[in-house]
Amino acid sequence: MGTMELQFTETSYQTVRLAEYDPALLRRASALFRLVAERVGISRTREYPGSFSVLAASSDATAAKIMIYEAGKGKMNGPDLRFADGVYVLIRLPGHATGRTIGVAPKHHERFAYFRLMDDQDPAQMADFIAACAGAR
Repeated sequence: MGTMELQFTETSYQTVRLAEYDPALLRRASALFRLVAERVGISRTREYPGSFSVLAASSDATAAKIMIYEAGKGKMNGPDLRFADGVYVLIRLPGHATGRTIGVAPKHHERFAYFRLMDDQDPAQMADFIAACAGAR
């Protein structure tokens, strides 16, 4: 028998190690993550090898993620969303979300709404938004 290849009907992204991304993108993502940690408390934040996570106030579930996408790095599973290089904010969606969502390896099935952090967006305001999505302290 041949090897079985996983088939993805929904898109997920497998990151590379943070240090492999463009230093400017990493600085921007790290700075945003620090601002979020100031708002929700360090105990509700996690830095993983390829992304940053913010835990929900009500559980240990990931409420939001900050990740970097850079062409040629990482792996898109399922339909290609054609991301532009940048820092992305992901907000967890409840239940069986529909529409354009993404999962992040290794938990491909957990669905997040996503958007790219624009160059002119105020990082403090974005940190406030992420903290609000993760629930109050």
